[in-house]
Amino acid sequence: MIAVYQAIGVLVLGAVVVLLLVGRVSTRPREAAWIGLPFAVVAAALGLQAPQPLSLAVVALCAVGGVGLLLVPVLEAAVPEHVAEAAALLLLGTAGAIGLGGATDLLQAVVGLETLALSAVTLVALGAGERALEAAFKYLVLGAISLAGLLFGLGLVILGTGALTFPTAAQVASNPLTLAGVVLVGMGLAFELALFPFHWGALDAYTAAAPSLAGFVMSASKLAAAFALGRLVLAAGVELGQILVWVGSLTIVWGTFGALAQAADLRRMLAYSAITHAGFIGLALGSGPNGPTTAAFYAAVYGSMAMLVFAALAGQREPRLRALGPMRAVALALGLFSLSGIPPTPGFWAKLAVLVVAWQAAGPLATLIAVAGGVFSVLYYLRPLPDLFAAVRGDEVTGRPVLVPGVLVAALAVVGLGLFPGIAWTLARASGS
Repeated sequence: MIAVYQAIGVLVLGAVVVLLLVGRVSTRPREAAWIGLPFAVVAAALGLQAPQPLSLAVVALCAVGGVGLLLVPVLEAAVPEHVAEAAALLLLGTAGAIGLGGATDLLQAVVGLETLALSAVTLVALGAGERALEAAFKYLVLGAISLAGLLFGLGLVILGTGALTFPTAAQVASNPLTLAGVVLVGMGLAFELALFPFHWGALDAYTAAAPSLAGFVMSASKLAAAFALGRLVLAAGVELGQILVWVGSLTIVWGTFGALAQAADLRRMLAYSAITHAGFIGLALGSGPNGPTTAAFYAAVYGSMAMLVFAALAGQREPRLRALGPMRAVALALGLFSLSGIPPTPGFWAKLAVLVVAWQAAGPLATLIAVAGGVFSVLYYLRPLPDLFAAVRGDEVTGRPVLVPGVLVAALAVVGLGLFPGIAWTLARASGS
């Protein structure tokens, strides 16, 4: 755990350094990105020294934060006066996500969750226009309600067990107060994961945030919440797992229907599809002793795919996908193919892993719901392909082009996970043990 705390400290230090230099770099966004990036790299290196259950969380979250930093320069056109603050918030949000995902007790989970949530709310508010401010306010209010429930649950767990540690299955079974506390804590984490019916604030936040920041908000929250919920499920036993199976299944259904209905709005479709992916993570978490391993693997894969999609969309002022240009069109197509689960992309391996554990532990009905969600996802993810093919063939590019390193790093992560999924699976395996 020392390596985890060191990684958090490095990220917080990086945020402080960027803020101290805000007057100098606010008009030079590339400098803000390059100042913050070494801190994310050092934190990831420290994460490799963490115990196996946490190493994947630290490395994946630092990678998400690093790609987010590489995309910071495209904010210059929309909010040039807040570019350095965005870089600092990305570092703070990554630190909070690592604190949540690597929490060894409930108090650490609360501190990490709130650090991540406040950073995410502020990043959403940095989007252009009043819509972003409205979405950030909704996200803040609903997040405060979920935090209140989580804190109430924390109090019940303390009353029931006398400790801040994650309660054991025996403690949950023997004390109704502890059981109620675990359910409330799980609900607070479910909001961060955006499980149905705790997803309402996330939908608007994912849609209204600047594309260069939306990927981080979506990916970091799911990664951190998946690891924290996995630890809670392993400690509390099968009761919470059974609840997550059906909450996850309902989330898949709701997200799938919502995404199918978004024929003309790509960002809204991606927001609803993020809810569907949260359902897959929830289903995996509840699917027996191997569930947390699968959920950690799925969350890491989803983080890479979401970052690639939003890296391709970052800085795009023209709503037409044909105006993306060849490079970003190819990157976006790769991300959408992977999100849909078409083999041999990493999305295929992640969904296959969920289906295996769901069949073994959750039963045929939940597995069939997941299969249907995966099949229907092909319909809405591949809908933009004609425009993307036109963008590849043409040379029409409007708006500011995205910073090339961000797209390349995200694309390499997706390709690497598709070719070598066993690396992430090996790192995730210990999280289920």
